[in-house]
Amino acid sequence: MGKRLFPVLIVVAVLFFVLYKGLVPETQIPATAPPTSTTSTSSKSSISQPESQRPLAIDEKTQANKVADYLQQHARLPDFYISKKEARAKGWNAKAGNLCDVLPGRAIGGDRFMNREKQLPEEAGRQWFEADVNYQCGHRGSDRLLYSNDGLIYLTTDHYRTMQRVAP
Repeated sequence: MGKRLFPVLIVVAVLFFVLYKGLVPETQIPATAPPTSTTSTSSKSSISQPESQRPLAIDEKTQANKVADYLQQHARLPDFYISKKEARAKGWNAKAGNLCDVLPGRAIGGDRFMNREKQLPEEAGRQWFEADVNYQCGHRGSDRLLYSNDGLIYLTTDHYRTMQRVAP
């Protein structure tokens, strides 16, 4: 009986090994991944995703040069911008500075800028709009990109006191 049982046990063991290894995928750490420390203070999201795949923080998304480049290429603001009216309807309170709490990943932009002080060039049919740039959550800050319906782009970093032409 022992001579018959031994080959059967071998076959069962081999089948078990093949099925188990074939059905349970192995997770391997790439050889290029740096070793992780158990005392690291970095968040789980920075460990779980490579930096190139992690969503950008709002201060990175709203960098003035990135928004200006996007405007030049697409003639509109990136989709993460939301008008003041829409943001208020969704719970934003400018005095509380709660945009990141109420609408994470969003920034204020797309509202008309009236150019009352005539600091920006005027031309028949030209309309100006504004967008927060360099936004770091909390209260909105003083940096705005001012852009026109005909492609002009200006930057103010002192809440409309001075304007610097960005494009074209």
